[in-house]
Amino acid sequence: MLGRLKKAERTTFVIIAGCAGAGKTTVGKAVSEKMKWTYIDKDTVTRQYTDFILCASGSNEGDRESEFYCEKIRPIEYDVTLKLCRENLELGNSVVLTIPMIAVVQDFNKFSEMINKPYLDRIGVVVKFVWINHDENLEYARVSRRNASRDRYKLANWYEYSSLIADIAPDNAFCAYIFYNEVDRNLNEEVDKLIKWIQK
Repeated sequence: MLGRLKKAERTTFVIIAGCAGAGKTTVGKAVSEKMKWTYIDKDTVTRQYTDFILCASGSNEGDRESEFYCEKIRPIEYDVTLKLCRENLELGNSVVLTIPMIAVVQDFNKFSEMINKPYLDRIGVVVKFVWINHDENLEYARVSRRNASRDRYKLANWYEYSSLIADIAPDNAFCAYIFYNEVDRNLNEEVDKLIKWIQK
């Protein structure tokens, strides 16, 4: 039956990734609203319990750089968020997910394993990967403006942080759509272009 479905009718998993302040949430919500698809944001799913765990462990709620967070907590954040996505996808609900994916964006095999792509392929889910183009000046302005505790380290060490992410971009195997989320562009028109690509 899945083979006879038109592309627009297939269950679709849109993953919108990018660096802090790239505009993932803005783009993700716009796509979800236009398509009437389920919207899931990794931070919304995990931030509250992550902050609690960090504080209970003697760290601070903004800690997103320590070995403890990166090795112990972040994998659980991703796992829980992706399980929530799969539950929706299994029910035939297309999903738009916003999530950084910085650690795997240059390794398609790790990405495929993380999202369990072979399983998604078996149940007929079309995976579309969108990367928000890195713009250091825009990201600094956005991160400063939102003034979130999880960004304090980045802001205090912006030169070091920005140098680490300067060359991050998805591997060719992702067949990613590169979204240029710039202040002087019409967001609505750019989202419409993205949706046309998603529907191909």
